[in-house]
Amino acid sequence: MPGRFVRSKIAQLVSEIINSRQGRAQLSAHGWVHGMPIVIAQQDEQLSDVMSLVAAHQPPVLVATTDPENGDLWFMYVSIGCVTLQVVEPLPQNTSIGELYRLASQSSFLTFRIDQMTASSVVHAIAPQHVRHHAGYTTVEASTSRTV
Repeated sequence: MPGRFVRSKIAQLVSEIINSRQGRAQLSAHGWVHGMPIVIAQQDEQLSDVMSLVAAHQPPVLVATTDPENGDLWFMYVSIGCVTLQVVEPLPQNTSIGELYRLASQSSFLTFRIDQMTASSVVHAIAPQHVRHHAGYTTVEASTSRTV
């Protein structure tokens, strides 16, 4: 079928957030700017794999995944290779991107490192985004529930 392509559920939600005025405003309040790369990942993907994708873009980037319990969209603002930060111990090899979001949501900014990087990185978890559809319009609201 010409002109058709397949997108993941996460990619569809990200598109709806970016295409809504409320979504853009909420992401902009956390450092997102038009044209900033967005890395899409399943919440159980290994952190090291996702950070490889982050490194392939011009950081900082947003990483998007979903809450496995309610489908809310999780965004993280990630800046890697920050040589001015204190080098911290690497996270365990089996850490997932979902686990990083949960850790980062407990503070404003989280300094972390993966084994493959010599410098630390920083992540900021943005409040979960819930996409709703009313009368043909998409609205976005930041979830009021705590994610831990």
